[in-house]
Amino acid sequence: MTLFDIISGNLNSPALPHSAVRVIGIDLGTTNSTVAEVKWSPDSETHLTARCLEVEQPTSTGPYIHVLVPSVVAVHDGTLLVGEGAKRFRADATLRRNKDIFYECKNDIGARRTYHLAPQGLRSASEISGKVLAFLKAAAEEGSQPPLNRTVVTVPASFQLAQRADTLRAAEIAGLQIGGGDLLDEPVAAFLDYLVTHQGEIPGHASDGGNLMVFDFGGGTCDVAVFRFRPQGQSGRIEISPLSVSRYHRLGGGDIDTAIVHQVLIPQLLEQTKLAASDLSYEDRKLHIEPALLSVAESLKIGLCIEIARLQSFGKYDGAEKGAVAKTQPGAYPCPCPNRAELSLPSPELSAAQFEAVLAPFFDTELLYARETEYQMTCSIFAPIQDALERAGLKPSEVNLCLLVGGSTLIPQVKSAVGRHFASAKILAYEDRESAPVAVARGAAYHALGLALFNRSVVQPVAADSIAIRTASGLVTLVPRNAPLPFPAAGQFGEDSSLVVPASARSGSIELRIEIVAGEEARPICVTTCGILAPVKRGDPLLLKFRLDENQSLRLELTLRDQPDARAFSLTIENPLTNVVNPHAVRQRIEEIEENLRLGKVPGQDVPNVLAKLAKDYSDLGQTDKSIFYLQQALRRKGSPDSHILNQLGIRYGVKADWLREEKMYREAFAADPADAAPIFNLALSRLRRGLAEEAEPIIQTVLGVERCGPHLVLAAQIFDKLKRGSQTQSALEESFRLFGPVPALDDWELGWFLTAAKMVKDNVQIEEAEVEQRRRKQRRTATVNEGVLPE
Repeated sequence: MTLFDIISGNLNSPALPHSAVRVIGIDLGTTNSTVAEVKWSPDSETHLTARCLEVEQPTSTGPYIHVLVPSVVAVHDGTLLVGEGAKRFRADATLRRNKDIFYECKNDIGARRTYHLAPQGLRSASEISGKVLAFLKAAAEEGSQPPLNRTVVTVPASFQLAQRADTLRAAEIAGLQIGGGDLLDEPVAAFLDYLVTHQGEIPGHASDGGNLMVFDFGGGTCDVAVFRFRPQGQSGRIEISPLSVSRYHRLGGGDIDTAIVHQVLIPQLLEQTKLAASDLSYEDRKLHIEPALLSVAESLKIGLCIEIARLQSFGKYDGAEKGAVAKTQPGAYPCPCPNRAELSLPSPELSAAQFEAVLAPFFDTELLYARETEYQMTCSIFAPIQDALERAGLKPSEVNLCLLVGGSTLIPQVKSAVGRHFASAKILAYEDRESAPVAVARGAAYHALGLALFNRSVVQPVAADSIAIRTASGLVTLVPRNAPLPFPAAGQFGEDSSLVVPASARSGSIELRIEIVAGEEARPICVTTCGILAPVKRGDPLLLKFRLDENQSLRLELTLRDQPDARAFSLTIENPLTNVVNPHAVRQRIEEIEENLRLGKVPGQDVPNVLAKLAKDYSDLGQTDKSIFYLQQALRRKGSPDSHILNQLGIRYGVKADWLREEKMYREAFAADPADAAPIFNLALSRLRRGLAEEAEPIIQTVLGVERCGPHLVLAAQIFDKLKRGSQTQSALEESFRLFGPVPALDDWELGWFLTAAKMVKDNVQIEEAEVEQRRRKQRRTATVNEGVLPE
């Protein structure tokens, strides 16, 4: 008997519990969270259905009741608020994010970030999540409900070990008794709910299994997971083999809301208040106006999507005048900014034309990368889709089923775009708007019921491919393909004693190369080394212990077999058979630096330089206004002119085409250190690039008066060339080549200017020498060194 038999109201089994069972499933979301329950009793004779609980959420205007609970926590007048009441304070200028109001904290789960300004008990993402979970738990326990027998909490399929551990900590804070097996991947939960609620509707061509893509597009994340599935495997359970996972942080409906604020609503505010775009600073826009208008943007988006869907149902949208299809939010919405007269946006409006312009980069099929400014992030939904397909080795035509879940899939254009991309697949979607945002919680509740009734998962995860370790003589399989997980069975480790030490050493150690691969093609999963301490002889046996758990975490331990007390080498590889896209290294460095600044771990005298480095990282991400903000903070903390910081400010203003401020910063930088020609060199370069060669000429002469070097002379030659001064151009280039020195000794900046000079004189030998050197340096920076000796 399976869970599906029980849900369908079939006869009960004697092995089932003799008393009533009540379970809940919780979808702990980035934007909204939901709790669903299922009740079963021995005398149940009807279909069992997971029911999402309507949760009463206190607000300043009275209780708000809904199944969706915003994942927002706020402290106002000494009162802790969770849900809608907290969300409404997001526009309150007296509350500061991560001090007394907290939202989108799920993105910080598993990270080292703390909220150091917050009260005790609210200083980490796990503590904030614990408050949300406790609020949902209290709602589930309200009244005379039977006690809970089991609780399951969902997590993104891409969550790593640290993120899952933080989720378990949040559950512990909330007073929920759950273990690692009670964490369910969100795509699996969504598919389980669809199977239960749409029994018999799986198309015939996939009834025996196939390739399934779950596209979970929520408020804060876009999770794409690809599975191979069999509805009724050998165990009688649903067998699911994870093929790939791709998660792009901060790609969700919230990013669309933010884009609406900055692309539509702030321009409306500027127009209505007669302000110029330059009148609003980064702080005005990001820290004050954006929080005030986010909920407005969300309401406009939802209202417009409902209207578009209505028009589409009558076939009247495609041919409609998109500018005339619009949603208006009645009322005036304050946008308080410090040191500025009170701003307010009356009757904000969003048209279908504006909405489609906002959505365009989210549906791009060519530029599949994140584009982030200090104000907003855009990334095509096809970036995670394509990444997941490539890692699974599938083409869009090889996907049999594509399930759409998450609140953002209710945007009509999303379903249309995904449907076009997977023309051969059956697109599975919920018919009603209410189900898509709550499917994950309902699936978690069904999963919890299976655990409570049968003490085992409804879904049986299996290894999508084999996992092996490479030796000098070939591969040794550790986990076979299609092995039920966990492998070996729960609580056990597999052992392999066929490996031996490849060399002898009397002192020091032998660096043993550990190479883990997957599949018949032996694609690399992990390459590392471990030290075997001497004395050791070639042929000494090794003992390798391994385990792949149900959460797709591979644990390895390696030691000398005859020295069991020796320190073992251990390694944990998370999601070895799937792919997880982690944040960029620059973004990780930024978060670490900002955390150290928040916690006061940076000595006072070092703060200006650290802020300047932070500005450089933000500039590398294309966030010019935020880079300017941190450079200004660095100057303020320094308390005196700094040539380097002022020069960097000039560069940033140049990127913004703010020429007046650019020149001001360059001249201030040169005045602060007249021995440093870099600022006025940049000013001369800026003028040349803007076609102002005559104005650039006296400035480059000043530069040469400070320092005559190769790059300065090449710029002078470019200016002379624009002014049609042939002899001066030739003379400057000849002198530059005398001053440059050997090509291998040039730094990257000098090498670039050397190549420019070589192209100006059309010297193919020097052009080739410079380009070869650039390629060599690029290869040197990206090369990896394979070290260690394979075991035998």
